[in-house]
Amino acid sequence: MQRPFLSFALASILIVPTFAPTFAASLDAYVGQQPEALLAAQPDFAKAYRSAVGELDLPEWTQRLAAGKRAERVDIDGTGYVLTSACSSRGCLDEHLYVLFDPQGGRASGLFFLPPASDNPDDTRTAFSRWYGMPADKATAKAIGAFLLERAIGDAQTLATPAKN
Repeated sequence: MQRPFLSFALASILIVPTFAPTFAASLDAYVGQQPEALLAAQPDFAKAYRSAVGELDLPEWTQRLAAGKRAERVDIDGTGYVLTSACSSRGCLDEHLYVLFDPQGGRASGLFFLPPASDNPDDTRTAFSRWYGMPADKATAKAIGAFLLERAIGDAQTLATPAKN
């Protein structure tokens, strides 16, 4: 006697693993690329980024993302994202832009970060940093915000205190 439910359940188990590598491969298509290359060669990234920054009054260099770090895969609350960052050609100590891209959802969000001046403990520039494209879901936005702020502060500290040889 055949058991249709059991056959269906077994077939479902065999099919499910094929979805995970497809999504992982989609993240891999972005990893390792410079932010400028992502804007030029990945139309979905460019569209999501331009939509997220919209009409924000950001410096000119944020339109090109010419100087930056290669994209990497990051996981926030179990969801895979592509993270890249760029900075002014004058240097990353002055202004830094973080872009978190969700290829599956086609959305970008991020932080335009103004790190505090390392030589002035009273510097309040960081208060003028701006979030953009944050998700409507409060828990997701909070997790993304915490991740990006921690990364931005860590990068600023690393840049402000060069490694000793």
